[in-house]
Amino acid sequence: MKIGTDCVLLGAWANTVQASSILDIGSGSGILALMSAQRNKDAEIHAIEIDREASIQARENTSNSKWSDRIKTLHISVQDYCKKNNKKKYDSIISNPPYFDKKSNTDILNPERSKARSSETLSFDDLQDSVQSLLKNSGNFSLILPLNEGHEFIRTSLEKGFFLKRLTEVIPREGKAVNRLLIELVTSPSKTLRSILTIRNSGKGQHDYTGEFTEMHKKFYIFL
Repeated sequence: MKIGTDCVLLGAWANTVQASSILDIGSGSGILALMSAQRNKDAEIHAIEIDREASIQARENTSNSKWSDRIKTLHISVQDYCKKNNKKKYDSIISNPPYFDKKSNTDILNPERSKARSSETLSFDDLQDSVQSLLKNSGNFSLILPLNEGHEFIRTSLEKGFFLKRLTEVIPREGKAVNRLLIELVTSPSKTLRSILTIRNSGKGQHDYTGEFTEMHKKFYIFL
């Protein structure tokens, strides 16, 4: 699984610093678990992944890190994890979840990447129910989604009893429209803190990042 901007954005943005326990749902290469361990010196982190090859990759990446003693990777779906683990609760849950319907989207040709991005393996409904089962009452759930899917996820989450605590609209480049939402949900009433984050300046350079993006990610990107 390649490391993309979405997961790096979420890893730097998610409110995991004070958590003693963190769950990464759909860990892919393990990048979110690793970023969480880098930001939080004490947290116990569990990273679950349904795809076997991706789970092996995540285990290799985390075991070769200096935080290997605090990160545990598991090859399992979150649905089965909930069934087998009905006592464990987490302070923070993070996810870069699948969001497209394979029947109506043929853009992703790589089978493993297609599976990771397809909502057939993890529907929004299953994800929301799993988070409700695994999240502490005082905990938070953070995720990133494309604009339309993000608004739909927020709507259905509110119907299930979640509250929107933070919402950051992500603009890929100055002058462009919002195309991603960073979302933090909680289970207790909360005012919503809204913000906007622009990733790149108006020039064409791929690494022409804005000051705000650079400040968020300077501890993670070696070229910032």
